[in-house]
Amino acid sequence: MSDRVATTFSTSPSAPVVAGPASGRFLITGQTQTGPSDEAVIVRSLAAYVAAFGARTGGTDMYDAAELAFRSGVSELVVARACGPNPVKATVSLDTGKIVVTAKDPGAYANGWTAAWDSTAHTLTIVAGSVTEVYEGTTAAALIAAAASSSRVTVTSSGTLPSSNVAATALASGTDDYANVVWATTLDLLTPDFGAGAVVIPGLPYSTVGQAIATHCSATKRHGLIAAAAGTSVSGLVTAAATARAYTDSDFLDLVGPWVVVSDGAGGTKTIDPTPFAAGLRARAHQGSPALSASIEEYAKQVAGVTPEYPVGATDWATLDAAHVSAIRVVGGYTRLYTYTMLAAMGGNLNIIGGQYRDLVNAITVAAEAVLESETGKPASSVRLAQIAGRLGALLTPYKGDGLHPLTGSDGREIDPGYRVEVSTGLAPADNHITATIGLRLVESIDFVDFTVAVGDASSAL
Repeated sequence: MSDRVATTFSTSPSAPVVAGPASGRFLITGQTQTGPSDEAVIVRSLAAYVAAFGARTGGTDMYDAAELAFRSGVSELVVARACGPNPVKATVSLDTGKIVVTAKDPGAYANGWTAAWDSTAHTLTIVAGSVTEVYEGTTAAALIAAAASSSRVTVTSSGTLPSSNVAATALASGTDDYANVVWATTLDLLTPDFGAGAVVIPGLPYSTVGQAIATHCSATKRHGLIAAAAGTSVSGLVTAAATARAYTDSDFLDLVGPWVVVSDGAGGTKTIDPTPFAAGLRARAHQGSPALSASIEEYAKQVAGVTPEYPVGATDWATLDAAHVSAIRVVGGYTRLYTYTMLAAMGGNLNIIGGQYRDLVNAITVAAEAVLESETGKPASSVRLAQIAGRLGALLTPYKGDGLHPLTGSDGREIDPGYRVEVSTGLAPADNHITATIGLRLVESIDFVDFTVAVGDASSAL
């Protein structure tokens, strides 16, 4: 030990979350305590979620979804706050508009915050729950400038400050108008630039939000995760699957069940929507490739403390699998997403009804659209068209044998790599349109194994 060296010990912060591909993102919308109502925000931890959208109070389903998603493997959560068409920010007027304090975001969360004016000290004191903010200004302009740094409120003035004290007065009238939410409008906040992730409206049953999610996912090339209500039995899930399968674009929907039980952090448990668990496992799989989501159940071994709300045995699982329900069950001591399937198959082909096929096609489609978008406005020369075809081919090459199935002849030589790319000027070379087509042959998934054990005596031929 040296008297010349001052040593300080500290703890290092947790390593930052390594973001996976955009296809592995989890996109959610629903009621939150606070937060912007006009845009979606990417958060990368539960702490960041709370900072942007508030605590569990006032947004239970969304908070629980964020918490379980990060535990299960999501690295990037895209959050859109759901408000009705007429949300209102809580506000208070001191001395007939001489000072007006308004919450930054709409909602009831700020109702009860207070604002007070001290005319001697020229200070405005805002009490927002456990946080107190004090701003000083001898003129209205100076006070407004001082309060501009607040992340909670906006301060305006009619031009002059109160000449006498104004006692603490509560902000009021804030509402998110959640009772009048239009889900199609709210889902539009999850714009296409966020990528081909999985979409959920946590806590609400498929009968309320399923069609809106299907329509959104069809337009944005995303994977919609839906659930029935808590407590829905195996037979109820089968009925739910049949109902939701009749929705338009149900080949973009994945019904997950039953609900799951997790710790409430206070010595008890809570039963919550199962879709964030599925989204977390999906995100882990997508760290490698969208095609790897076929092995999604293996990633459940990395997630502890999650159990289905009731046991799903082998017979129940077979029933759910036949109904194309993504079933959550305990196998080998681990809670797994034991089936990963869409409600309906692309093009009606049941050989490609697995969720990994939808994930792969979505990811490729979104990436190809980005390539084609970057080429707009350029001359459609033969060289340019060949370059576009080359870019699309380069995009598909990594999936050869890992998601896309190459075709080989009887002599073992490759006929095609599992994909086809065509780019041309189309039927009307002068109409400023080009035609781009990609064909995908999806690789077979090992969903079931026919295993035979042949036994004989010492003289038997094997």
